[in-house]
Amino acid sequence: MIKWGIIGLGNIAQRFAKSLSYSNEGKLYAIASRTKEKCDAFQERYRCEKIYEDYEELLKDEEIDSVYIALPHGFHKYWSIEALKHNKAVLCEKPVGLNAGEMEEIKNAALLNNTFFMEAMKTRFIQLIHEIKKIIKNKEIGEIESIEANFCSHVKEIKEGSYLLDKNQGGALLDVGIYPLSFVIDMIDSEVKKVNANMEINEAGVDSYFKAILTFENGVIGIIEGAFDRDKERTAIIKGTKGYIEIPIYNRPSIAKIYINGEEPYTIEEELEFDDMYAEIKEVHKCLKASRLQSEYMSLDESLRVMKVLDEVKKASNFN
Repeated sequence: MIKWGIIGLGNIAQRFAKSLSYSNEGKLYAIASRTKEKCDAFQERYRCEKIYEDYEELLKDEEIDSVYIALPHGFHKYWSIEALKHNKAVLCEKPVGLNAGEMEEIKNAALLNNTFFMEAMKTRFIQLIHEIKKIIKNKEIGEIESIEANFCSHVKEIKEGSYLLDKNQGGALLDVGIYPLSFVIDMIDSEVKKVNANMEINEAGVDSYFKAILTFENGVIGIIEGAFDRDKERTAIIKGTKGYIEIPIYNRPSIAKIYINGEEPYTIEEELEFDDMYAEIKEVHKCLKASRLQSEYMSLDESLRVMKVLDEVKKASNFN
């Protein structure tokens, strides 16, 4: 049984704890927050054996095998590296850091300490995504020409002091843009050679909206868009020379529609196993049981690849 510790007890940590409860291979063992009230409320809802009000104390607990980092973006690098130094396998919430340089540091720490690390980019592990990639590989819709994905929603009230409005770690690109960016990069077996981008900056000084066009070396065009100040139907469209694939709610998909020129469209469906986070937890358990140091679906280099393009989007939009 793999014993988990959670650092940071916000909403995403609650979803993780619920998803972990479905597993027969792992269990929640310990939690850590600097707010006692949060610890008590979390422990009452998601039973665990240990409560820590100090993150370092949790990492010193020799009973813990794996740690889930659920802190705001700006703390991901530091606490991931600290966990790796304590030889705890790490599942870190996305984005893995604030830039590619931070991911380089995490990669070096993982390799130096010979310890597992994975970014919690849940979409990479969902079964329907694997089925879509097979369709692309088999060229059912021909040669890929473009992929478009967005993650736009209107967050009507953002609490004062929220990390979303922090100039260092906030903004739409880091918070929601990582979804369409990682999705597009996952679908295209080529490197990005050119980035055009624009951002809209709000009164807090962070990007509330962005749009970027990525030109890949093989000629494929990727279009990504993200916002927390406007709504848009969350869909991904993969266009090929023979047809296209439409994926509603592509970040946690259970259905996709395939349109092939001159034929009746057909639908593929694959229900999520329990929920949209369970597959990534299952992947960690699978890797740890096989003594792997990284996942083939979200390797250290793949997280680094995504962060390098994210940096280029920032640079192209003249926002740093």
